[in-house]
Amino acid sequence: MSLLEKEWYIEAPWGRIAIIAWGNCTDPPVLLCHGSIDTAVSFRPLISLLPKNFYYIGVDLPGNGKSDRFLPGLMISVYDMAYALRHVVTHFRWTKYSYIGHSFGAYLAIQPVLPDEIDRLVDSTLLTLLLSKTKGLSFWYRMFFTDFFENYDKYNAPKEKGPRIKWTEALQSLRENRPTLSAEQAAGILERLSEPAGDGHIRYTYDLRMKRLTGPAYSPEHVRRLYTNVKTPMLAIATKESLQAELFRNTAFLLDESQYPLKNLRYREVEGGHDAHVSSPEEMATYVGQFLLFGLQGLDNKAKL
Repeated sequence: MSLLEKEWYIEAPWGRIAIIAWGNCTDPPVLLCHGSIDTAVSFRPLISLLPKNFYYIGVDLPGNGKSDRFLPGLMISVYDMAYALRHVVTHFRWTKYSYIGHSFGAYLAIQPVLPDEIDRLVDSTLLTLLLSKTKGLSFWYRMFFTDFFENYDKYNAPKEKGPRIKWTEALQSLRENRPTLSAEQAAGILERLSEPAGDGHIRYTYDLRMKRLTGPAYSPEHVRRLYTNVKTPMLAIATKESLQAELFRNTAFLLDESQYPLKNLRYREVEGGHDAHVSSPEEMATYVGQFLLFGLQGLDNKAKL
């Protein structure tokens, strides 16, 4: 039996936050956060395979999916996005909840805005944001601040002024950028990131500032301290394609259980690419389900769902 899916909005100071919920609101809550320029619908395939006795809340981050953008003209930071999640938690009056984050969504979970309420944290194909030793602070500044202000009008243009593009071309482009998605999966995500513009065309609705989210210029050592100081039990999942691409060559400690002094990390590898939670959710569903039900013990003892 599939979980009942509902959708609505939460009011925030800057506009509305779109919510997709699966399950019964009396069950233990699980907050789900997607990656950059994505939407909560990407979790549907994974949710269908997870234990049914949880209440899953997926969030469209501001400027993504059906959520309103932050006010125009301003740069957006990682902490602005983390605050949007804090607003959702406050709305539901949760004191404890589990968290599943994909890519950028996983990174948001370790920000100090969401410190102690998370009782179990799943980092799905986690993303590492750091300052390269070879490029340095000047590159970081040019990439975010200089580029933003030199292209100010582009990044702050209202969605109504965005270019029209054929649906078929947009779908092809999305599948080229995310090649493991099926046509149906890509269409579901694209529908939530765009609006009809007539004659078989669409117009993207996501906030272009998502491509220039500002955040601290972390060094690998800073990232190590950030993650290893987290006290919450964590499950880190990396895909084999990410490992083959050596995406963790500077941050191998993120996947090394021995680096966590509280022994609170369990690491698992799965087949697939960056969108494995969409295209091959069965690869990670067993690990995530065991962790949600039984915590670290479930992973250590391989308890059955």
